[in-house]
Amino acid sequence: MATLVFDIGGTRTRAGLFNARTSTLVRSVTAATPNHLDFPESSFEQLSEQLLALMHRLGTELVDHRAVSEIGVAFAGPIGPAGDVLAAPTIWGTRLPSPYRLGKDVARHWPNARVRILNDVTAAGYRYLRSAEEDFCVVTVSSGIGNKVFAGGRALVGRNGSGGELGHLRVDDSASAPVCECGGRGHLGAVSSGRAVLACARKARSEALTSGDLVAAFQRNDLWAVRTIERGAGPLGWGLAAMHLGVGIERFVLVGGFALALGERYRRLVAEAAHARCWGGRRDWNARVELGLNDDFSGLIGAGIAGGSV
Repeated sequence: MATLVFDIGGTRTRAGLFNARTSTLVRSVTAATPNHLDFPESSFEQLSEQLLALMHRLGTELVDHRAVSEIGVAFAGPIGPAGDVLAAPTIWGTRLPSPYRLGKDVARHWPNARVRILNDVTAAGYRYLRSAEEDFCVVTVSSGIGNKVFAGGRALVGRNGSGGELGHLRVDDSASAPVCECGGRGHLGAVSSGRAVLACARKARSEALTSGDLVAAFQRNDLWAVRTIERGAGPLGWGLAAMHLGVGIERFVLVGGFALALGERYRRLVAEAAHARCWGGRRDWNARVELGLNDDFSGLIGAGIAGGSV
């Protein structure tokens, strides 16, 4: 019997074959997520069917005719108590009309499997949970921004599943504040996410600029790139400072393709921004903020681990 895991992000969808006994990935594949930016004329129904077809194709490729017993889906958006998708700005923009029962549709393709849907950052957190009693926060900086606080080894999401949406904190009140993919204005995700920082760089340099170009320029210490990344890192650091002061979190793990591509220097920028907005305290912010593993597998592995923890 096979365990399938999926990590559905705003830009990429990953699928993996998970070994529950060793908590490791056996194989993985990836493809572009059909999202509202690439298919602006498509309805929610069309985009969701495209996503389900993609999941089925990737999953079938991985299991190679074996029976599937467990499916874990890490999804980029808040998930309600019943496993419903409540919103998905980086994937469907504002098209989602009501809570979507993704698990029910996944089960149509694998009717004999147990299906579990959880937020992608929640899933990633399970990979970095060091003990059953640990308190920490995992933060993703990718197509969007999300976070999850773990207290006593469990993810805090609140009664309605809305916990962990730091990316929708408004950090820019100006009239020219960028529009978030959820429809709001000046949100952290519209200022500090990978998509947002790249959009800012394109306005200043060239519309042909890619995320890889921006990362490479940052690593070369090109002044325009450094300043662009600094502008994005600052508000994120403020958010971490607020969480530390509000609930006492002492460990923050940065994950997500954009943060991990930028690497150690970006981590330091976020830590410095947090320190600038926070009292001195008894511990250095450099020790509080760490980078996750740069392998793109945190959501997949975490979804598998979370499935075994139920």
